[in-house]
Amino acid sequence: METIRRYNYRAYPTRGQREALSRLFGACRYAWNWYLDQRKVAWWLHLPLPSYAELSRRFTEFKREPESKWLWMVSSGPMAQALRHAETAYSRAYAHKAGYPRYKSRHCGEQSATFTTSARFHVRHEHNARWMFLRLPKIDGELKLRWSRDLPSGPSSVTLMRHADGTYEVSFVVKAEPRKAPKPRHNACGIDMGLESLASIVYSDGTREKVAPLRAMRKAERKLRKLDKELSRRKRGSNDYSKTRLAKARLYARIGAQRRDLACKLASRVAGENQAVALETLCVKGLMRTHVGKSVADAAWSTFTDRVDALCAQWGRKAIHIDRWCPSSQVCSQCGRRDGPKPLDVREWKCPRCGAFLDRDYNAALNILDAAGLAESLNARGGDVRRRLASAGRDAIAREAGTHRTAMPH
Repeated sequence: METIRRYNYRAYPTRGQREALSRLFGACRYAWNWYLDQRKVAWWLHLPLPSYAELSRRFTEFKREPESKWLWMVSSGPMAQALRHAETAYSRAYAHKAGYPRYKSRHCGEQSATFTTSARFHVRHEHNARWMFLRLPKIDGELKLRWSRDLPSGPSSVTLMRHADGTYEVSFVVKAEPRKAPKPRHNACGIDMGLESLASIVYSDGTREKVAPLRAMRKAERKLRKLDKELSRRKRGSNDYSKTRLAKARLYARIGAQRRDLACKLASRVAGENQAVALETLCVKGLMRTHVGKSVADAAWSTFTDRVDALCAQWGRKAIHIDRWCPSSQVCSQCGRRDGPKPLDVREWKCPRCGAFLDRDYNAALNILDAAGLAESLNARGGDVRRRLASAGRDAIAREAGTHRTAMPH
């Protein structure tokens, strides 16, 4: 069964092509903002909201006016796609899946334009060549792209993007055969997300591990503070201001790339090695408003969980999200006693009922595995395995499976 996937490539346009792409991005922004204006005017005047077909016809007539001749300098396909994207944004807002769309600005770091097959773009690549070339309507010459992997099929659309750090990227939408799923090594695993350790994982075969956090933002805070001070001393609009702003944007892009790299690699390993994955449901948006918001953003929990869900769906694995209000850190995994919430600095604690000395993260991961209904193999092994999986201390790590993961830093 074919799946829809995106293939991204780094683009290197010439100076003339960058000017043409800037006009194209400006036209797409204008079409988006024009669509929002029409919808808001109809709402303010208590008129029936116009449909997409009606607004598309009005925009075509609007382009024929003398003061709108500059819109004819770029291809009409990306502007039509901008109108469709605005209609989709309103539909998602009405379905309570997202907020209402907002106006786009030229000062926003991210700019994009989408071409469909009706725009008649052309991709050229020679065998074993390091570069591929993309020809777009009303853009002189061929756009040079860095060839990193082959396209599995002909693209149905292409999106050009300019990021805040000044780099360009091209994204192709293609149909591809799903990759063969790796052979699972475990039946199931329970994962507790945290800040002290990015992920504490308990496997159904009696092994466990903790993944150390990257803390990319924390490591780059000194450089960011220096760039912020330097930017505040620059005159807005000057060349030095632009150079400093780009340097800051490049540093933020590097931080984001480091976060995605760790989250995607860990998600690929977790989804590939387990037949079922139990995850906790986290309110990341709410946690971002607390005093640990910066650390929560640095952990990239949503990127990890979304990637696990996507890979499990692609490989036929099962991803189970337990209830958000499940007290995984408040319940002893040995006897089931609930003794209430604990401060974040309490990493190890002793159960007053059974006397087990538990590790906070491993105990929560084991409770998550229980809440998802995936801990039958642990029960069959007996309470001794369960006690070792949840107990604290480096000497208490389960070693009966001979896994190399026990040597990972805690």
